[in-house]
Amino acid sequence: MNNVNIFRELEDLRYRKNISQRKIAILCNVKPQSAQEWFTKNFVDDKYLWIIANSEYGDDRFLLALLCYELRLPSQYLNTLRKTNEDNLSMLLGAQQEDTESDTAILDLIGQLILPKPDLKFVGPNALEMIDTGLKMILAGTGVLKSLNIPVITALLERSEEYARA
Repeated sequence: MNNVNIFRELEDLRYRKNISQRKIAILCNVKPQSAQEWFTKNFVDDKYLWIIANSEYGDDRFLLALLCYELRLPSQYLNTLRKTNEDNLSMLLGAQQEDTESDTAILDLIGQLILPKPDLKFVGPNALEMIDTGLKMILAGTGVLKSLNIPVITALLERSEEYARA
């Protein structure tokens, strides 16, 4: 399995967005020497990666790479971006279509998992369909939030408050 090299993805993000080490240090609220050390050692603490991904510098490629890195998904999932359009409405419509396909995959998967000996060749593709759908929904949702300048953490807190009231 080809795992995501998150540091290489961070370097690619810096190149794509023309982000200096100093900007990264300011964004992460660390001294410039700390950021310089990260790039010398090719290692950045995960908490800073999430800060970068959720900042104005983050993009879909880096967010998806970070998700794959955190979830230990193969780097092939980064190809998901090639299948989507940058337009948020197109991404939402695509995620909706994927959701419909994923519902079928879920039902098929349930049908297999209730069997005494599930067919693993059948289980794998259906489980992957669900993962693919989840990643597309994450990208679509974060794209909408970014386009409206709503930080992900703000949306999460509002949702938590909504659940607390219910």
